[in-house]
Amino acid sequence: MEHEAAGLLAPLGAWLETTAASAAVRRSLWAYPVASVLHVLGMGILLGSIVVLDLRLLGFATAVPARALAELAIPLAAFGVAIQIPTGAVMLAADAAALLGHPLFLAKLALVALALLNVALVHRAMGPDRVALDRPLSPALRRGALVSLVSWPLVAALGRAVAYF
Repeated sequence: MEHEAAGLLAPLGAWLETTAASAAVRRSLWAYPVASVLHVLGMGILLGSIVVLDLRLLGFATAVPARALAELAIPLAAFGVAIQIPTGAVMLAADAAALLGHPLFLAKLALVALALLNVALVHRAMGPDRVALDRPLSPALRRGALVSLVSWPLVAALGRAVAYF
């Protein structure tokens, strides 16, 4: 990549590239490609499940009970994120200095943080055992669904754009 790590992240990127894990990923024929494929699979699972739930919370497919859909979609979305975290770490380890200096990668990380904060706020608005989904949906839940519907696909787009810009 053309971008160099700058500012406070430069030492972190340089240090990450000196670790045994980073060297192992760079030496391996399969580590990066497998991590990349699994990372995309994780995003597909996340997007596929969360977009359906977000659309339901925004008023689409009202014949489908929101709570029942959430009971299916939320664990699937969490599984997708659980795949993405370690696979993202593997891909970061391979080229940490460049990635931590790439403005689109940094934007992606910031957006992931926003999206995860939104997840926490939406879960709080759902209440214990997601009881708020059995009532007319609050404006907070609808706003959270809209933020989610915009942020997660944008995370995916930024992740792909890093490879091209």
